[in-house]
Amino acid sequence: MELEIESLLFKQVTKPKHYLMTKINKLWDNRFRLNIYIQIEEDSLIKKRIDSSYFCHYDTGKLTLIKEKIMK
Repeated sequence: MELEIESLLFKQVTKPKHYLMTKINKLWDNRFRLNIYIQIEEDSLIKKRIDSSYFCHYDTGKLTLIKEKIMK
């Protein structure tokens, strides 16, 4: 199910530059928080951080983004 959710997400939003991973947290029923992480180099260190975060509803084959939060 997580692979399907991630696939549906990236059909709706653009995968960010330096994409690292997507973490999917089930909140309740069919509601999820999707955090998209990127990997960047800063001060000669490799760091990972959340690039964007989405609150969404998943129903077999359909992902509805309810709220987006950009973490710039």
